[in-house]
Amino acid sequence: MSEEKMSVEDRRLALSNALGRTDELLDSFLDVMRQDFGPDKHERRDFTQTAADLIPEETAPEVAEPEPEVLFKEPDDDRLHMSYKSLLADSAQCQRCGLCKTRKNVVFGTGCQDRPVVMVIGEGPGENEDLQGLPFVGKAGQYLDRWLSAISLSRETNVYITNTVKCRPPQNRDPYPEEKSACNAYLKRQIQLVNPQAILCLGKPASTLMTGQPDATMGALRGRFFFYDGIPMMCTYHPAAVLRDLSLKRPVWEDLKKLARYLGLQTGGS
Repeated sequence: MSEEKMSVEDRRLALSNALGRTDELLDSFLDVMRQDFGPDKHERRDFTQTAADLIPEETAPEVAEPEPEVLFKEPDDDRLHMSYKSLLADSAQCQRCGLCKTRKNVVFGTGCQDRPVVMVIGEGPGENEDLQGLPFVGKAGQYLDRWLSAISLSRETNVYITNTVKCRPPQNRDPYPEEKSACNAYLKRQIQLVNPQAILCLGKPASTLMTGQPDATMGALRGRFFFYDGIPMMCTYHPAAVLRDLSLKRPVWEDLKKLARYLGLQTGGS
């Protein structure tokens, strides 16, 4: 019987017997050295406890529980209890940060509001979005539509699209922390109400906010699955970034294919 298949008690007994035989051999050696061959000169010592000390009881391996991803948390806010219609009306009058002074329109969200396959979250509206009051309608939005189509998704049928902030930051700069904080309750409640099957974060501002990793690089976050309130979430580069740097096209396509496989969606060309 191999050692792997022996029980603890069998292994302990074998070790105890081996130690006993070793002890007898040492005693015999000493007798030879002393020319002492008298019978029953030495009593065999009990090595049971020694064997138990050397071979402890078997225990189940410790399972390391992974630390949950810590995402942004909100203080209690009236917006977290609103209906979709009330939330939309509240956002239209919002003056919780300085972006209200420069916006033309609040850009709340668009698409399927009832359990979409994917909820897309970008960083903030651009110039075209600010003018039309709709997210992702410029060149980056048109490119996003191609991405979605390549994995059997569409904003008309099974996708909901929004941003971390609902008003355009001047010159399309990244939203400031206080601006994202002012909009957090809108975003959190949108996710609760829309209840998507999965979330796709576009770009670093959205990805670092939603994963709770403000210092992470986009390269470190992309292509990985996270969970937001139990909803699977994938991060990838923003369409505008890919339009500026076409070398990012292949990584984005790999991320989209991974998301499609997870959701059981068919994929087309990149």
